[in-house]
Amino acid sequence: MKEYNLFDSLKLLLKDDVLALISEMEMVTVSSAVHNGGFGKAKAVLNVHVPDSYDQKLLHEHPEQIITEAAQKLGLNPQSSVGMITAADVNKFSMITTSKDNLTVSAIATAGCSLAETAGENIEVSLTPPGTINIIVAIDGNPTESCLLQAFITATEAKTASLRDLDVRSTYTGDLATGTITDSITIISTSKGPKVKYGGPASKLGRLVGYCTREAVKDAILKNGNINPTRSIWKRFSERKMPIEKLITEISKTSHANIPLEEITSKISKEPLFALTLMMAANIDEEIKMGLIPEEFGDINALSEKFARNFILVIRTEERPYHSIKVNSVNPNPYPFSKSILSQIIEETLTKISKL
Repeated sequence: MKEYNLFDSLKLLLKDDVLALISEMEMVTVSSAVHNGGFGKAKAVLNVHVPDSYDQKLLHEHPEQIITEAAQKLGLNPQSSVGMITAADVNKFSMITTSKDNLTVSAIATAGCSLAETAGENIEVSLTPPGTINIIVAIDGNPTESCLLQAFITATEAKTASLRDLDVRSTYTGDLATGTITDSITIISTSKGPKVKYGGPASKLGRLVGYCTREAVKDAILKNGNINPTRSIWKRFSERKMPIEKLITEISKTSHANIPLEEITSKISKEPLFALTLMMAANIDEEIKMGLIPEEFGDINALSEKFARNFILVIRTEERPYHSIKVNSVNPNPYPFSKSILSQIIEETLTKISKL
């Protein structure tokens, strides 16, 4: 068992598969938790890990049962506890605390991204326990109810910002994720000190909530091991649902040289400039997909081809004649820049093969 002191009357307890914020005094809470969520008062907030062996049907139909059992094991009253559940490892939690003037905020997060999503997309769920992002924000202060709701929104925005910071993608569409399908947030306050009216991102309290939450969630995601900031471009493309290997094969076939897929991917992996430019092209293609096309771009197809031609001039640093083997033109949609760059990479590979 591990114990951490937060404020005067608050402590964080980590025991077995339960992370619990416990208070000697009653806390004011607003929560989206499955057990005792909504506005209320509580003496404990539990974040309970669901083991793989747990009955998934039971969990889906009666999620409060595992929370009640966990509270009783810790000697806590389930009725005065708020409870969240997660498949993420609670031992890999992250806690960030900061203060300003008479306010102190701590954000405690556990995070998994196995079922990341983008709000508004078509999602089909299963009973498989997801990698949930659960957040507890503890405020040593006295926010009003509306301020608590503002702080709840600020924490939600900060969570999404942390996903963007790490380029976490929706499992379903590959779009930038806004959360996972079963995230929970609980905001608590000690009700000490003068009334605080504002909790939005630009307020004093909101800045503390936003900073702590963003950093805690980001750190928890990294600790959980789902996301590596230095993961390969191939992993990044896979997360985006970008059919990069299919594009390479399609373009390579037009050259009539039958270059193996592995040879092209190896060339890209070994040449940082190729990888850099391909990543840039993929980012541009994503913005085009969303309709974010600056008017200065003009004809996208023509611009993508010009972009690729200039790229190939940059990599040919040695002043010597080349016998260019032209790859047949490929309809660039829906990945105009990526296809154009891949065409030039393949053409460059063919050119060098022809000189051997």
